[in-house]
Amino acid sequence: MSQEDFKDGIQRLQNNLDAHFQAVQTNIEGQHTEIRNSLKETSAQEDLGATLNRTEVQFMAVNTEIKNQLQEIGSKIITKEDFANSIQALQAKLDAGLNRTEELRMMKITADANDELKSQANTLKDTINYLQSQLKISKGQTKIKEDILNGKEEHLKNKDQQISDLRNKIKLIETTTISKQSEQSSKLSEYQIKLREMEPFKVTSASSPPGWTVIQRRIDGSENFNRTWNDYKSGFGKVSGEFFIGLEKLHRMTEARPHELYIKLGKVNGSTSYAHYNDFKIGSEKELYELKNLGKYSGETGDSLTYSKNQKFSTINRDNDNTSDLNCAFSFGAWWYHKCSESTLNGKYFKNGKGFEGIHWGSWHDNDWEISLTFVEIMIRPKS
Repeated sequence: MSQEDFKDGIQRLQNNLDAHFQAVQTNIEGQHTEIRNSLKETSAQEDLGATLNRTEVQFMAVNTEIKNQLQEIGSKIITKEDFANSIQALQAKLDAGLNRTEELRMMKITADANDELKSQANTLKDTINYLQSQLKISKGQTKIKEDILNGKEEHLKNKDQQISDLRNKIKLIETTTISKQSEQSSKLSEYQIKLREMEPFKVTSASSPPGWTVIQRRIDGSENFNRTWNDYKSGFGKVSGEFFIGLEKLHRMTEARPHELYIKLGKVNGSTSYAHYNDFKIGSEKELYELKNLGKYSGETGDSLTYSKNQKFSTINRDNDNTSDLNCAFSFGAWWYHKCSESTLNGKYFKNGKGFEGIHWGSWHDNDWEISLTFVEIMIRPKS
């Protein structure tokens, strides 16, 4: 039962006691009135003494009843007060119980909060322990990586030294290769050729392969091949070293009778290869020294010249290629260009064997245009 229900019960009891007391009082007053009326109605013939006696008896009876009723009322009043006191005592106990309940509830909340805090504290402690262990692991890994890096630095120093040694070896190889190529080129026999309507001119005959006339040679970069139309028409250089025989001479020689073409190539590492075409012919100056025919290819380098077939010859001052916005010869040297070319044997000479504007034969080095050849000999001979 709630506190409000107790209060309502006490109020109802108070109201019932008040109503009962009012009813007793009304009853006593009614009996007094009845006695008075009885006295008035008593016959004058009755004996006054008997009347008085009867009245006294009635009065005493009424008085006794009133006393009994008053005692009952007093008992009820005492009971009401005791009950009220009991109610107040119960109310006090109820309040105390409610207060205790509230205290217990707060204690429960506090205990739950403490448990939650302890749980969070334990979790935090576990997290700290985990992070500390991870930190130790990380420090260990960092130390290992530092050791590895230190080892790699030492390894790199060793590699740098190896690279330096290899560069020196490459320079030695370059020098040796050029020397061997020069020695090979020196094993040539010189003789003169007389062509129709031309003065006799000196040429060289290769010993390997035998019977071939050398028409162009690149061995050391001593000769400038970035030349004009007239230079390539007439020829330049020394037949004992780097040179080009001349387009007009080539035209006269290949026009007079069918010729084969043999191209020998070399790289900076000393490797060599060759390409052979069995029917080589170029046109006249009026035809801009067109590469009219090549015949069938054979060899080891791959075919990087057929792309230039039927193309006109271009130089730095005569742009005869099929590229409208670019003179390929200006960047890659004089040659038979279509939209530039797959081969550029008159390009710039790079002794280290690397250069985009260098001497190229694309099919021999997977079209890697950074690889530049360091040895070229172009030869022809009449077809048998």
